[in-house]
Amino acid sequence: MLADRAGDTALLAADVGPAGPAGTRDRAAWLIALATFAVYTTISVFRYLRLDPGSWDLGIYTEYVRQFALLRAPVVTIRGSGFNLLGDHFQPIVALIAPFYRLFPGPVTLLVVQALLTAVSVVPVCRAAQAVLGTGVSRAIGVAYGFSWGLQEMIIFDFHEVAFAVPLLACSLSALVLRRPRAAAMWALPLVFVKEDQGLTVAAIGLVMLASAVRAWSRSRRATAGAAPAAASTREGASTRERASTWAWAGGLLVLWGLAWSVLAIAVLIPHFNPAHVYPYWFDGGVVSPHGAHYSAGGLLAQVMQSGPEKLRTTALVLLPVAFLALRSPLVLVAVPSLALRFLATNHYFWGTQWHYSATVMPVVFLAAVDALARLRGRAAARQGAPAARRPLRPGLLAARYGAVAMLVIAVILAFRFPVARLWAPRTYVMSAHVRAENAAMALIPAGTTVESTVSMLAPLATRDVTYWVGTVGSIAPRYVVFDATNSGYSPEPTDVLALVDQQHPGVSYQQIFRQSDVYLFRRDGRTGG
Repeated sequence: MLADRAGDTALLAADVGPAGPAGTRDRAAWLIALATFAVYTTISVFRYLRLDPGSWDLGIYTEYVRQFALLRAPVVTIRGSGFNLLGDHFQPIVALIAPFYRLFPGPVTLLVVQALLTAVSVVPVCRAAQAVLGTGVSRAIGVAYGFSWGLQEMIIFDFHEVAFAVPLLACSLSALVLRRPRAAAMWALPLVFVKEDQGLTVAAIGLVMLASAVRAWSRSRRATAGAAPAAASTREGASTRERASTWAWAGGLLVLWGLAWSVLAIAVLIPHFNPAHVYPYWFDGGVVSPHGAHYSAGGLLAQVMQSGPEKLRTTALVLLPVAFLALRSPLVLVAVPSLALRFLATNHYFWGTQWHYSATVMPVVFLAAVDALARLRGRAAARQGAPAARRPLRPGLLAARYGAVAMLVIAVILAFRFPVARLWAPRTYVMSAHVRAENAAMALIPAGTTVESTVSMLAPLATRDVTYWVGTVGSIAPRYVVFDATNSGYSPEPTDVLALVDQQHPGVSYQQIFRQSDVYLFRRDGRTGG
């Protein structure tokens, strides 16, 4: 990837075409980002208003950020009484939302921040594409990236800490495409504070940079081998070695930094905060779990191959938005840790295309595709004067000329399959009678009390109350219990909700004070027997 000075110049200049004024370029990138932000905010906020969460995660992160905003330890009762969320994942970067939450308390703040982080990541992708491919191409790639399916799936699935990783990865890899190793390293360093596994991605970025430095050193030695070089060649060789040294130290720093933080978070920090003093996700690692099966290459391979067709489809769909062009760039290797950890897991939810797990690979494959297109164009430009028999194969020329168009067309086609299609679905904006009943029940619950809830009402309640989920309340007897009998998580759905609540809290009696559209609200009435 790291070429000599002449190679870099040829790559950046080849077939770029007129770029236009810098202000025009910036406006185009920011307009695409603004459109992305508007669409994603609309989809996610209206899903919240319909009380239709993908899981309990929005409630969990609302309570997590609220605790930081109040300058308290991040104890999230939705996960369990006294549960410090830093004992689940190492995600301190989410605390950056706390000042904004203090001004605008509520789950919507988290959703807007997530949409904003996603939209901002469009800008470095556009700028890298503009620098090496031209303004028109950068706009097509920016739109295709902004509405890529991996980002859509994250937006529709509540809120997650990996939203912070998306712009950091986009900025870091954009700097790599533009041959700016110091900037690439600086943007990659904070990734370790997003989640404990992001340290492996940081290390992968460092390895790619180290490989580039090694190739540059090798080319420099070959160029100066043999007869004594001329003065100009000597200066050029020294410059190449100096630039390779910059890539080497930046890459080495990222490898050490990323691995050190992942080990520290998994082995020390998370167990320290976890109630059981363990890393709770070792069991998801299957044969790599320290408390599970024995280690073996065969066992690891068997775990990767388990449900092979589904994992192969996921890999293909990750590469489809960039027309598989990312495979022509070494930057695509940065996506390997993320995909490998998912495919090694025993949890089948990690293997498919749903949820938020593919969001962080989107900036990787798109910027790898930008790098690949720049390489194809640079190679084509370098061989324009070659005899016809030695000119690049037609598939390479077609990819160089029409790759961005293919990416845009694929994005449009996929838009009808993934969550952005909900933008033009009328039901997205309809508040049903059931939702109105849930809001009416929550309006009867005072602020600052304790409340137990089914999943759909966790997030709004977590903004103002000490909130428990029906599945983790344990021996706590909260003041209120609000229950959605049509979406409770029980199978089959309960027919006598009051009896179920009394059974869940032996020794305490509850009185029903609200029922509408299968939504119930109970208030603690005292101890049984008086």
